[in-house]
Amino acid sequence: MSTKPSYFKLKAGDQRDIIATASEETGRAESVVEKDIWLCLVLEQLFGMPGAKAMAFKGGTSLSKVYGAISRFSEDVDVTIDYRNFAPDTTLQDFKNLSGNQRKKQGEALKNSVAAYVSEVLKPYLETQFATLVDGECGVEISGDEGEEMRIHYPSRVRETGGYLKEYVLVEFGGRNIIDPNAVHTIRPEIADLFPNVLFPSAQVTVLAGERTFWEKVTLVHAACNKPFPEGLNRNSRHWYDLAMLAEHDCGIRAKTDIALLEDVVELKSVFFNHSTANYDWCLQGALNLIPTGANLDLLHADYNAMIAAGMLNGHVLPMDRILGVLEGLQLEINSDSTARNAQAVGMV
Repeated sequence: MSTKPSYFKLKAGDQRDIIATASEETGRAESVVEKDIWLCLVLEQLFGMPGAKAMAFKGGTSLSKVYGAISRFSEDVDVTIDYRNFAPDTTLQDFKNLSGNQRKKQGEALKNSVAAYVSEVLKPYLETQFATLVDGECGVEISGDEGEEMRIHYPSRVRETGGYLKEYVLVEFGGRNIIDPNAVHTIRPEIADLFPNVLFPSAQVTVLAGERTFWEKVTLVHAACNKPFPEGLNRNSRHWYDLAMLAEHDCGIRAKTDIALLEDVVELKSVFFNHSTANYDWCLQGALNLIPTGANLDLLHADYNAMIAAGMLNGHVLPMDRILGVLEGLQLEINSDSTARNAQAVGMV
């Protein structure tokens, strides 16, 4: 057992000094430094829970903290609980064979299973752990319309208020996906090495492969571009940024050669996340759409500017025009490859 004092047991003033010093050393906003510490604690406890169901950490936070594919602070935690935990005897083909209404009912059943697991298992466990680790100073709240989200509120030691970052870690759980391929990675706060005499959380986390995350981002952005954006994008411009960065990263370069993985993502999303405008099949038919237009484009710019103002980007800030340029190229590349592949398949018949 380490003899170093835990960051979470330090006096509030000492925590504040650490955050301020780290902010000066790294150039990151104090709120970003602080939230990263709490985010790692949440991951440490979630993935260290005895007997936990098979799940994987994914999304933007994994892209920054594990793969180094993006240069932004990702403030939330996205966790997939493998749907086979809740329907062990049901294959994806079984779901596909159901009628639309039956499939919808089964999807709702999976969501209800996730909500029950979050409220009845994860929440009590985390409350017990935090009561010991941080003297009960943080609260665990079930949130979201369907109970699949959890907010871990923490006592902020920074002077910044009312900013882009919220003083809680949002954990978004999903149970209508799989967690393959994946690998285990160690995740620590970015500032841990600056303070070797202080004990910071260190999480051993099952992380979804960056290649699958790439295709999940592609299909997410595609579906979003096929309908009007909500007035408040609520930080969703991050998906366009992430995808542009991934497109030029090893994860994205490898993913673009793995069409079977794209087919798997499209098949699963068409079963569990389909809606009238999603048109996931277009991603395989040369009609992928990654570029918003009109009012959607204006909303995207506004949300991205708010993200920049909040200090969410580390180092070089990629302009939105550059992001859209990269994605136009990516869209053309994927569509051209799909068209050529489909033409070749027709010629072989």
